Amino acid sequence: MKFFVPSSFGKNADAVKFKPTAQNDTSGSSGKVKKNKKKKNKPKTKNEIQGKGPLAPPMPMESDDDETMTAKLQQKQLKATPALVEAAKESLIEDAEEKQSTSAGATGGLTAFEAKLKEQLMGGRFRFLNEQLYTMNSKKAEQLFKSDPEAFKAYHDGYRHQVEKWPLNPLNRIIKMVKKLPKSLEIGDFGCGEGMLAKSVPHKVYSMDLVSCRDDIISCDMANTPLNTHALDVAVYCLSLMGTNLKDYLLEANRVLKMDGLMFVAEIQSRFDNVKDFVRKLDSFGFQLINQDVGQKVFYFFQFKKVRNVGKVANVPALQLKPCLYRKR
Repeated sequence: MKFFVPSSFGKNADAVKFKPTAQNDTSGSSGKVKKNKKKKNKPKTKNEIQGKGPLAPPMPMESDDDETMTAKLQQKQLKATPALVEAAKESLIEDAEEKQSTSAGATGGLTAFEAKLKEQLMGGRFRFLNEQLYTMNSKKAEQLFKSDPEAFKAYHDGYRHQVEKWPLNPLNRIIKMVKKLPKSLEIGDFGCGEGMLAKSVPHKVYSMDLVSCRDDIISCDMANTPLNTHALDVAVYCLSLMGTNLKDYLLEANRVLKMDGLMFVAEIQSRFDNVKDFVRKLDSFGFQLINQDVGQKVFYFFQFKKVRNVGKVANVPALQLKPCLYRKR
């Protein structure tokens, strides 16, 4: 800023320059705003750090959440004493046992994964044994179960699991048919499995299978049973015409049945290529068809009557049904 001397001082007067002085801008006009310098924090004294000196912050006002905050602070400050650690371990163990028992309750003591794995293993062994029984003769099947006694149990465990998936159990229909017969008739259950027919009817039943799982079940080859000739009034084959020597089974049935004796057959529908051919061949074995139900989607039912004796060495045609084989997984 320049100041000029008035003309009365003379023309030769020189202008004098003054250094500007700082003034506050109260009018809000434009100009450079002086920046406030940051104050440096002075280092706190020992008393101030410990909250004992005059600079200690005032205590906050009490509020409604003071008790809650105090409790939380006390919980954070709890020391992990041995007693607390032990109590925490016991609580975790109890929670784990409760979760395990809950998940295992619906599966008989097994977890869901273990139950599924067990089911897959059981199903796999059943399919293997089932294929073996359909593709070998009864004598070899008998040797198979004698060499591995657990195989028979595994087979029937898998069989029970399969029955649960069927729309109906053919044995239940056989049981109803037998119950309508006079109680004085004697019955042979060929391939009885666990002998459910004998448990379900009031008749005298000779239960026979390759392996005996009960004292009243006869262990034998169905092609050669210990029954006397002409001893039975009824012969039952419920899903038991398995193997490659069906001819021997039916010749044995002709031997042990009385004249006019009945034979009930229940088999899987998919095993038949030609039902009429099956019925015609059984006539060669001395059996006449009385009744049949081939309208079912899964099972066929037949009722035959023995009309003549043919003997064990009769010249009869070969008889086969398709084996039940499962897809390879």
